[in-house]
Amino acid sequence: MTPHTRTTRRSDERGFTLIEIMVTLAITLIIMAGTMRAVSDAMRASEVAQGTTSMNQGLRTALDIMVRDMLQIGQGLPSGRTIDIPNGSGATAVKLPGPPGTTRTLPTGTTELTAIVPGTGLGPTINGVATDVITFVLADGAFLSTVSDYDVNLTALTTSSMTVDPSVDISNGGADDLNPGDLIMLMKGSSTTLVEITTVDGSQTANFATTDSLNLNQTAAANGTLTAHRNTAPAETCTGTGCFVPSTATRIRMLTYYIDNVTDPARPRLVRRINNGHPTTYNNNLGTALAFDVENLQISYDLVDGVTNPSDVTFTAADLAGSGACSPNPCSPNQIRKVNIMLSGRSRTVMRQSKQFLRNTLQTQVSLRSMSFVDRYR
Repeated sequence: MTPHTRTTRRSDERGFTLIEIMVTLAITLIIMAGTMRAVSDAMRASEVAQGTTSMNQGLRTALDIMVRDMLQIGQGLPSGRTIDIPNGSGATAVKLPGPPGTTRTLPTGTTELTAIVPGTGLGPTINGVATDVITFVLADGAFLSTVSDYDVNLTALTTSSMTVDPSVDISNGGADDLNPGDLIMLMKGSSTTLVEITTVDGSQTANFATTDSLNLNQTAAANGTLTAHRNTAPAETCTGTGCFVPSTATRIRMLTYYIDNVTDPARPRLVRRINNGHPTTYNNNLGTALAFDVENLQISYDLVDGVTNPSDVTFTAADLAGSGACSPNPCSPNQIRKVNIMLSGRSRTVMRQSKQFLRNTLQTQVSLRSMSFVDRYR
């Protein structure tokens, strides 16, 4: 093989020039950048979709439960939709459930518990906004006799206890069982009173000690107590087999909704509370969390006063004094016919791309059928 032949073969060998390699790398980088951008966008869309779905699901579930409860406001209560509570000389404030770290009471001089007790601005302040609290009451249809939807006959009623008709077994594990912490409305004619069960024994008897958590079982108050109720004619007497005292008993459910940002400040939660949650200790750390990462609860009310029928009333001090939405008269919770709810929440975590929370707000209006219904046959 000659030197000339070897030189020719080397000159005939082909390859890529530096320019071609650089162009190829540039095109590859552009394609990879586009692919990574598409992947990043897909991941971001997936993250947003998951965060939005989880957030909205929690808000919808919580709002559905609130609506279900509020549709029953006032059911089974007397025609005025109120229950007498301890008042007058010697009375001390009746307590209401509320957010952790608070002590919530009815205003001094309050003579009755209305079906709805607004709590505008009584919740925690989150993101600079004071949240609302709402408490409402209704009769519990699970505690009933064979002759009434709500009222149960009694064979005895003292100043500190009641004995239930044996046809309603209060300790057999059924839905009509009575337990410490349950609220009972005693009714006789137009006289009513609200008491809290502190203990239940095995002889169909529920006891109302003065150590109850909501301060309902008062004895020194002049009006609205069990003692005052018993003293209202006719006398609470029962002689002979199968007789009943004049008073009947109705189990009452007191429901309270509020936001708790104390248990876990990083994840505020919407709490649903039944009664106080404990028969003898006033404890605002109780309640059931319905949804996490709830930042705002705002509630307003539509009223029927026979004149202007104001809407979006928040029961501010001016509203209650007569210079607000119902002027020249004070707004009354007994005039409430609709409840407007606004519930706001955020995603559990911040989005990786935006470094911000996703947020959403749901709103609805609940028409209170039991607040306007009158049973003309009773």
